[in-house]
Amino acid sequence: MKLPSFAPPFALLFGCCAAVAAAQPNIVIRPQKSGEEKFDEARFLVIRPNGKPPSLSGPALATPTLPAKTTLPAGALQVPPPGAPKLDADVAFDYWFAAAVDGQRIGYVQWGAKATKKNGRDLLVGVKYQKFTVSRFGERVGQWAEESSVESPTGAVFLTGMRQGIGHNQALVLNGTVEGKTLKVTGEGAAKGASDTPWPEGVVGCVREPALFKEKQLKPGESFDYPSYIGVINRVVKMTVALEAEETATLWAKEPARKLLRYVSKMEPVGTFKLPPATTWVDAETFEPLKMEFDFPGFGGKVTFLRTTREAATADVTRPVELFNAQSIRLDREIPGIHSRKSAVYKVSAPKDDDADTLFPADGRQVVKNLDAQAKTFELSVSASHGPVRGVAAQPAPGAEFTASNYFINWDNGGVKAHAAAATRGLPAATTDWDKAVAVERWVNRNMKAFEFSQAMATADNVAKTLSGDCTEYAMLSAAMCRAVGVPARTVLGLVYAPAKDGKPYLAYHMWFEVFAEGQWLPLDATLGMGGVGPGHLKIADHSWHDEKTFAPLLPVLRVLSAKPAVKVMAVKP
Repeated sequence: MKLPSFAPPFALLFGCCAAVAAAQPNIVIRPQKSGEEKFDEARFLVIRPNGKPPSLSGPALATPTLPAKTTLPAGALQVPPPGAPKLDADVAFDYWFAAAVDGQRIGYVQWGAKATKKNGRDLLVGVKYQKFTVSRFGERVGQWAEESSVESPTGAVFLTGMRQGIGHNQALVLNGTVEGKTLKVTGEGAAKGASDTPWPEGVVGCVREPALFKEKQLKPGESFDYPSYIGVINRVVKMTVALEAEETATLWAKEPARKLLRYVSKMEPVGTFKLPPATTWVDAETFEPLKMEFDFPGFGGKVTFLRTTREAATADVTRPVELFNAQSIRLDREIPGIHSRKSAVYKVSAPKDDDADTLFPADGRQVVKNLDAQAKTFELSVSASHGPVRGVAAQPAPGAEFTASNYFINWDNGGVKAHAAAATRGLPAATTDWDKAVAVERWVNRNMKAFEFSQAMATADNVAKTLSGDCTEYAMLSAAMCRAVGVPARTVLGLVYAPAKDGKPYLAYHMWFEVFAEGQWLPLDATLGMGGVGPGHLKIADHSWHDEKTFAPLLPVLRVLSAKPAVKVMAVKP
């Protein structure tokens, strides 16, 4: 299962594009892409900080040549200093950051702001754009995202936007207009009808955000809070920034050391999920951000953003970071035939989570027991499930959200319906919901063309067209097809047992689906196509995706990644 990039204090969390004010022309905040439709200037105000960003489809820029000798530690990001930027008169700032994991390049971030006028009003438009290139199972994968805000010169936010690539020629787009204490959120295409969100006083947008260091002028040990809108989960969260120390350090090879201010930023927990803190170094004289470091669940190492030139930031990523090792958990021994076994007991150690026993939910097929709160260890007993169990008490009937068509599990379209009809064709009239679901699992397993990992979280109708993807696409399409034939369904996030060439297996982050049949929620996995699941499937969370047009349902998985769990096999039953 792929996890979208999630960069904390700079709120580089996907997104952004058009935002609309009722009495004004649309404001389009994004780079013009090659072959993109031309905007009617009478209807659209097109804003691009400092001109056009570099083409993402053109030839790769050459990596700059650096001196052989360096004063930086091993593994440090090797790029030249940014120098003095040449800004147009209306450009407030234009920052370019090279991004790396443990010194290995993964892409770049551009963060800029530009002044403009509209209907006699002075406005500032801020845009953050990120483009990462990584590897999953040896396949090169590109992920991109934007976010934006339109603000007054004093920092009041009027409009927000976020845009995130999620599938083949598909993006999740959410736009917001601030109306009093509410952000009125709209979406494009299938994302129409996104939920509004509370908007407290003083929310900081991406124009004002870098100016806070200079505004506050903290002394070591002091801190300040500010509310920030995170588009990827469509909510405002509190950020806390503390000045830890003043220091002198070298950031770039062959450059003299300079005076820096070291800040630590923390985002308040979202439910049970809490991001690790991030450290930001700003210039002690200009207060401009120069470097940021944080541990991000899913990358498996320290992520660094370092200011540099535009050319160096956008240089091609020639050796992408392989994410598989970071997104899997090694087991201590093999379990031959795990997916056909009856049950297994695992010992889980989660030293970085304060409530370790809540990482995995208890349900009809897995139980948490023998918690050692001080050691942060527990046992997880997991059983196989291959259909309804006779004689058990019926579970509460699911609500309409498990049968309705929504943004991600959207079944009310020709493609999904046609596949659902093909999967269940020939079944007898008295077929049970479980038999229909098994037929869907079998059809998806046989008809998805191939594994590929370039999609972040494609919607079911998109998958119905391409019939390609990885486990997230298998699960989304399967759940949608089940709903199309009247079977309540939801997706499941978790871990799955998989072998490895060196003999030590692993638990890989995975998505499958569950259906409600004969009074029970029952699991199926179209990726494996076994008519159920064995004790090698460890559940983390489930979701209907009702009214959901963000990636908030993935937060429980990010929590497990952050906990850095270790898992040992204690017992297995045939």
